[in-house]
Amino acid sequence: FCLLLILSCTVSRGQFLDAASGLLQAPSAEMGPAGTVMFTSNFLNRHATPPGWPYNTFNYGISIVFFPRLEIGYVPTFIHEKEHHIPPGKEGEEEEIVELINQDRHFYAKVLLLKEGEFGKSWIPALAVGVSDPTTADVNKYAGIDYTDFDVTSGNGYFNRYYAVATKHFSTPFGMLGAHLGYQYNRRAEFRYNGPCAAMDWEPVWLQKENVISTKLIAEYDARTFNIGFITSIWKDHFEVMVELQALKWFSAGVRFKTVLLNG
Repeated sequence: FCLLLILSCTVSRGQFLDAASGLLQAPSAEMGPAGTVMFTSNFLNRHATPPGWPYNTFNYGISIVFFPRLEIGYVPTFIHEKEHHIPPGKEGEEEEIVELINQDRHFYAKVLLLKEGEFGKSWIPALAVGVSDPTTADVNKYAGIDYTDFDVTSGNGYFNRYYAVATKHFSTPFGMLGAHLGYQYNRRAEFRYNGPCAAMDWEPVWLQKENVISTKLIAEYDARTFNIGFITSIWKDHFEVMVELQALKWFSAGVRFKTVLLNG
């Protein structure tokens, strides 16, 4: 496990890829202070999107922490479509291919039910529940999929998921360790998130300098794939850079600007 963390530093829909606070693609119960605003942009490898999108793409999002326990966000993702059609009056001729750029848009929300160490009990972990893409149907028909075991309706909730997750941090001489354990669920036949998820993150002491730079190395299982990567914060935590290897081989990355507009 330590070797994987070291590799993540050298080689290398959170959920950073969903423009949310947390890890890479697995959820966490971490949340910024009230008034935190985040602007995120990501490059997504094609394996981080549903199978109906057989191409790499980009997304961007804005997230706001309302009150101390509620984070919401809005995330558009670019869709690159190709349409085959025969122009009017040219029946019998070769089909034309028209390329279209569109966007899928969805919202997410995360609610912090418990803060870490709440009620003066140091053993209490943070606990959060969340949902992504809840405004459209959470399943979608897709060619070639056997739907026998699924309650399938129409809809375009491509990034739909529900989750509950607990987070606990441990201070060590080598840096802070974070442990995250949760469960993700959706009903999509072709892009399933149904099962436990878990992650560890490590902030090595030699990669931290207060108000200058902070690096978190991450290894996670998001209920679909095992991913490694890191998130580096600079300039008093205003800018973040994320790099990920999904399934230890597929590259994604993102950048984020973060600020606190109102404390309290």
